[in-house]
Amino acid sequence: MNSATPRALGGRRVLEIAGVAGAYCGRLLADLGAEVILVEPPGGDPVRDAGGGFLHAYMNAGKKSVTLALGTTAGRDTLLDLARGTDVLIESLAPGRLAALGLGYDHLREANPALVLTSITAFGQSGPHRDFPAADIVAMAMGGAMVVTGDPADPPVTLAGSQACVSASTLAAAGSLIALRHAALTGGGQHVDISMQEAVLAVTSICGAGKWLDDGIVPKRFGTGTFSSVPSGTYPCIDGEIYLMVNRPLHWKALARWVHETTGNEEILDPMFEGSSLLRQPYRELLDIFIREHTARFTVEELYREGQRRHLAMSPLRTVSEMCRDTHLAARGFFVESAPPDGSRARMPGPAYRLSRTPCAPRGAAPRAGEHDAQLAALLARAVAPRDAARCLTPGAPLAGVRVIEFGAGMAGPWIGRFMAWCGADVIKVESRAYPDVTRLYIPPREPERGVQPELSPWFTDWNAGKRFVSLDLTVPAGAALARRLVGAADVVIDNNSTGMLAKFGLGFGELARMKPALVLFSSTGYGDSGPDHHYVSWGPNIETLSGIASVSGFPHRACTMTQFAYPDPLSALHGLCAIMAALEHRRDSGEGQHIDLSQLESTVAAIGHLALACLAEGREPQRLGNASPDHAPQGCYPCLGDDRWCVIAVAGEPEWARFCELLGRPEWLRDQRFATAAARRAHAAELDRLIGAWTASQDRYALMRRLATAGIAAGVVQDVEDQVERDAHLRARRFFERIVHLRKGSVLAPGIPLGLTATPGRTRDTGRARGHDNSEVFRGLLGLSGPEFDRAVAAGAIEAGDE
Repeated sequence: MNSATPRALGGRRVLEIAGVAGAYCGRLLADLGAEVILVEPPGGDPVRDAGGGFLHAYMNAGKKSVTLALGTTAGRDTLLDLARGTDVLIESLAPGRLAALGLGYDHLREANPALVLTSITAFGQSGPHRDFPAADIVAMAMGGAMVVTGDPADPPVTLAGSQACVSASTLAAAGSLIALRHAALTGGGQHVDISMQEAVLAVTSICGAGKWLDDGIVPKRFGTGTFSSVPSGTYPCIDGEIYLMVNRPLHWKALARWVHETTGNEEILDPMFEGSSLLRQPYRELLDIFIREHTARFTVEELYREGQRRHLAMSPLRTVSEMCRDTHLAARGFFVESAPPDGSRARMPGPAYRLSRTPCAPRGAAPRAGEHDAQLAALLARAVAPRDAARCLTPGAPLAGVRVIEFGAGMAGPWIGRFMAWCGADVIKVESRAYPDVTRLYIPPREPERGVQPELSPWFTDWNAGKRFVSLDLTVPAGAALARRLVGAADVVIDNNSTGMLAKFGLGFGELARMKPALVLFSSTGYGDSGPDHHYVSWGPNIETLSGIASVSGFPHRACTMTQFAYPDPLSALHGLCAIMAALEHRRDSGEGQHIDLSQLESTVAAIGHLALACLAEGREPQRLGNASPDHAPQGCYPCLGDDRWCVIAVAGEPEWARFCELLGRPEWLRDQRFATAAARRAHAAELDRLIGAWTASQDRYALMRRLATAGIAAGVVQDVEDQVERDAHLRARRFFERIVHLRKGSVLAPGIPLGLTATPGRTRDTGRARGHDNSEVFRGLLGLSGPEFDRAVAAGAIEAGDE
């Protein structure tokens, strides 16, 4: 990349004291053009040795490194001097540790009132669990991911690649940029408090509070299928497995016809299988038999290509190495050159999104520890005099004044709008009668006789609360013209339709950019807007199998490990929010808008980037570890009293191991050669896990967690949604769940928006609005249509009457 090429965050400085928990946050900001300076202890941060060095090589690419002894007066003063010229400081030290060093938010704010301090910790800066020891697996357990990942015959299992850290870091990058925008407008920074548990809980919202309160069913592990879609799951082929997900009535008809063509099966054409997935739920096992008979006659490649030709969401179950050889990713130039820890050259996954005017890419390899110590004087020269805090404007909603037009469905696009509305943006969702959002195709599980109830879906609340809703028929020229007028009044457009869909109606980026050069247009699709497979159909679970995360996660005896929360959907939404906020920063500097192309496949691969880097550098498949860890020994998920009750335990080092043995009353384990070292404990993990499990099986899970945490050992209950709402005192103390006014129900409970904005907390106005609820307010009030003009647009079918 040419050094003169503009970068979205060019001119911004970020300090990072973050370790594994926040490294990906810094990497995202560095790729977007910020100068990110790692502040490491003398000798370097221990993260450099994690994951064979590949974690450091991937997560810290493009950063600078200085070494400071923060426990000394000189180190503290130097950091404060650096902070005077810094926009964002990312840290993941234990709560209170920064303050104990004389570097708490009050000290930093005194040095620089506009500074954004972003803290990423396991449980946040407040609440009864704030001082509990941290581990990625603990956040995955407490956040609700593990209980709905994997097979019901197995213990709950975590995802490969430290996904609690990845989710929290991506959320932290977005929260930091929102706070940075507010600081630029008001002169006042703030403390952004990111909880890894809350980040995971938000990501798993499809299995969350609203659903459980709605149907009384606690989601659990479900194998490779999804509980909400029939059919769904992996199916055997001649040479592997294919993933299939049917989520719309027309897709079922296409699949049934194809199965009939192949097998001659007449029963699959029975009309009783048509319509919503809910109607096929009783026949899941029978339909799986029919589909397996069909898939067993083809190779994976044959099914993949022919299925996609028929517009069916089919995708191969790929290993990481197979993903790295993907022809579509190669055609898009996704992999970029890197420098692995052995000094060789290799490729690694590129950024999770593409910005048309301000390209993303790491600026060089990961630095050596202290590589930029000699440049410290020059780095300090950027420091500026503290601003006059008295001149700061009154804090308000950080995105007030930003207008977003949203064309999309499901979660990957709409969840971004949900976050922005919560932060004060005016988000207007454009819908149509012919193509309702999947969340609108909702039948109350307790009252199915009522039929489809578009406003009552808990997922509609989770992903769409706080917005305004209009209904347009874009196939009518006047409808498309009104959509263009809406866009003309907007700052951001969010689109997660199929590639090219909006362009058919004169709403492609080229047309919109000519109309409004300052527009930020965000497009989220499964495969991106270019490449040989860009037109393929996908849902979140398809991307899990295609990206390699489903094959590298889970236990060695399972070829495929799936989540029930369509992880790529919320993951890509968090990446999208980060990219949009960066594009708005560039627009504030330059007045220029741009197009953001997010491939959900690429954003998911980026989340396991260090595993892909290791695979590309070493030429071998990453090991499937289950709940084990290369950095903790032992680490696992252990049974407790009750049915499907579990607690995870992660022992970090030898002092923790000694305390663990003492707590169990097994001091002889310290002398047992099988368990004497971390390496020995990993080698004998099966036996050690069996012994630990025999002890935990008689323990109450919450009491066990508290005993271990008090002893300084990372542990966490594998919580389901009922646990989180009814039993998690920490979430209750932090008021995580949000009570929202519902226009039909009175009020509903929903997962909160965990952006951690302590000075500018957001809120959700209401939920339960019908399609077209705000037609008059938007078209007459915002666009200025007269009464007769509005009536003519309705009569012509351009503006569709709402559902009310």
